[in-house]
Amino acid sequence: MTDLQMKEILNQLNLPVDLRIETEFRQDQPLQVQKHGNLCKITYGQRVELFRGLGLLAEHAAEYHYTATQRAYFTMNGAMLDCSRNGVLNLNATKQMIRYLALMGHNMLMLYTEDTYEVPEYPYFGYMRGGYTQKQLQELDAYAKGYGIELIPCIQTLAHLSAALRWMCFDDMKDDADTLLIGEEKTYQLIEAMIRACRNSFTSRRIHIGMDEAFMMGFGRYRMKHGIPDREKIFCEHLYRVNEICQKYGFKPMIWSDMFYRLAAGAEGGEYTSGQISQEVMDLIPGNVELVYWDYYKHDQDAYCAPMRSHKKFTNPIIFAGGAWRWAGFAPHIAKSLDASRKALMACRQTDIREVFCTAWGDQGNECPMFSILPTLQLYAELSYEESVDGEMLASRLKACTGEDLTDMLLMDKPNGPDGKIHLVEVNPSTYLFYADVLGNLYEKHTEESYKANYAKYAKELSEAALRSPNLGYAYDMLAKLCHVLSLKACVSADAYKAYQTGDREALRVIAEETMPEILERLEVFRAAVEKRWLAEFGYSGYDVMDYRLGGVSARVKSAIRRLKAYLSGEIEKLDELEQDRLSFNCITDAQLQEDRIMSWNCRSHHVSANNL
Repeated sequence: MTDLQMKEILNQLNLPVDLRIETEFRQDQPLQVQKHGNLCKITYGQRVELFRGLGLLAEHAAEYHYTATQRAYFTMNGAMLDCSRNGVLNLNATKQMIRYLALMGHNMLMLYTEDTYEVPEYPYFGYMRGGYTQKQLQELDAYAKGYGIELIPCIQTLAHLSAALRWMCFDDMKDDADTLLIGEEKTYQLIEAMIRACRNSFTSRRIHIGMDEAFMMGFGRYRMKHGIPDREKIFCEHLYRVNEICQKYGFKPMIWSDMFYRLAAGAEGGEYTSGQISQEVMDLIPGNVELVYWDYYKHDQDAYCAPMRSHKKFTNPIIFAGGAWRWAGFAPHIAKSLDASRKALMACRQTDIREVFCTAWGDQGNECPMFSILPTLQLYAELSYEESVDGEMLASRLKACTGEDLTDMLLMDKPNGPDGKIHLVEVNPSTYLFYADVLGNLYEKHTEESYKANYAKYAKELSEAALRSPNLGYAYDMLAKLCHVLSLKACVSADAYKAYQTGDREALRVIAEETMPEILERLEVFRAAVEKRWLAEFGYSGYDVMDYRLGGVSARVKSAIRRLKAYLSGEIEKLDELEQDRLSFNCITDAQLQEDRIMSWNCRSHHVSANNL
């Protein structure tokens, strides 16, 4: 054992200087922590538990006597961090996440990289995307191993490859813009180069090769070359070929399991419907391939148990992947993540699934702070080592392992509750109202006057939390400044429409001369906070997209000011944006809107305009 990791963790924990800590490794033994005065002993059966033990000592440092014996239920437990949606987690942030995972007791980390890793034979693979070099991945692999954490490569070998396939050099090996062409030898040359790059970068014998959501597989160039495909058959043939390559390089692969269910259910299929997977298809799946059932939507334990039991019909090993919701825009859904994860993990225990991990997707550009996932990761850890975990225990463990306050972290949910509620369903008003047009807001009927005061209140609460946070002040600050913008912007289109329709020219003047210029100033303050948060977590590549997005919002506000002033001065006779009758975005009635105005729509190109973007 080296001293480096112990020193790093002890510096991070700031334990009492007079504490004397003895450690002992005993293969396959449960974690034992004993404290008597300033004399402490940690006995551990796997290396990561040494650091969980230190976290337990930090939590109970004020107690004269403390003892604990814990054995992890889950043999693999960890996180998958999305490094493919523009934001590639930088080395410092990744190492900080590794230290948090170690203190919690997690033993696995995946960095989800579609094309954001170096494949030397293909220079256009990940071109200008800020991906990891092999040297950087080797450094992270060694760093994680020092903490007893296995860094597992997590890539794609079928779909979700649009960022790479945009380049003409891949034309011969693509089925459509997102999907590789099955059966094409050049495809397997590329995949072998990918897997060889992973072998050169990681010491793990496991690899996640993706293969989820291949919606158009076989329907593009494959169909033009070979005719109408038997999609189940060609999917399994592709899996067989890729598995052979994995074995050649000493990897045991896992794949997302949804395609088996989608293909079995046909046109009516969702992620995991009741479609019956034939024994013939099951027999085509290589026995060494692990199947990952992913699900983060349900809030009922039995609803998770049913697909878990369905997966048990396979002879392949089964892994469960839940999620920490940070992929609906700027703000996370921590309360939703905790509730769904609790039900899912208890279902895993009920159905004897022993390997789990928590995904942290970054759809639509990784706008949400990555470290907002910490409470959910803490819950994943505690539900492995403890029979049950209440809110007080979770808060205490989170404070000990990360220094962060759970009550404060739950404030990060508030931007998505402008109605004053915390929603356990996916909603993202803080994002669609931010990007929405200031004179033709497509979500205008989904707002109400109370949003202004609520967003102003949230801005204050989050600003205060930023001052209290030891490490995540930048994340609270970004969300506070988002709310500060939305306290004016969320309803400005509705206010302008009302004033225009009633002929209130004074109200329009105030909007043009006071409200919108103030929105512009707040937008620039928010943009600076977004950049600060980005650079705290990611490499610079990918931030350019945020500049384009945020700059576009500012540019549109400037145009709206000019339009309003031109109307008020008589230069133009009408404002087309304010002539159009307002409809709900999701085609519901006014009566339904009265029941619930909050909705979810996570598509930036649809947020700003009804016109094509």
